[in-house]
Amino acid sequence: MIGMVQYKTGTDPIDWEALGDLYEEIGLVAQFGKKRDLEKIRQAFQSSYKVVTAWKKGKLVGAGRLLSDGLCYGTIYDVGVFQACRKQGIGKGIMEALLRGNEHLLVYLTSTFGNEGFYSKLGFKKHKTAYAKYPRESEYLEQ
Repeated sequence: MIGMVQYKTGTDPIDWEALGDLYEEIGLVAQFGKKRDLEKIRQAFQSSYKVVTAWKKGKLVGAGRLLSDGLCYGTIYDVGVFQACRKQGIGKGIMEALLRGNEHLLVYLTSTFGNEGFYSKLGFKKHKTAYAKYPRESEYLEQ
């Protein structure tokens, strides 16, 4: 626990309605957050290598997940904190918990616009040759 925030690992403690509220507010989890598709969000989180949730006074305030083979590579997705709880170190706490025990992995992530500095402060650097293929148009892809 850091300050008044408790970090939990795994999907057992997740309040799925609250997680749906989080991703409905901030987007993420591909297109499923804004659509509040709780079943798809649940499937995505339960299929992840590591899930970390942040709790303040017993309420879910943030979450993130790591996909990995456990040996070589990992990719971090869907790190988010409710707008009202930002700038309190919660996102940093989620990231540290996701990375803890996985320092041996080559870890990738795609920052949301405006959050590049947050990830730089955590030691992430721009990748010179990263490519992506999405099943639809995205503002994250160069034309």
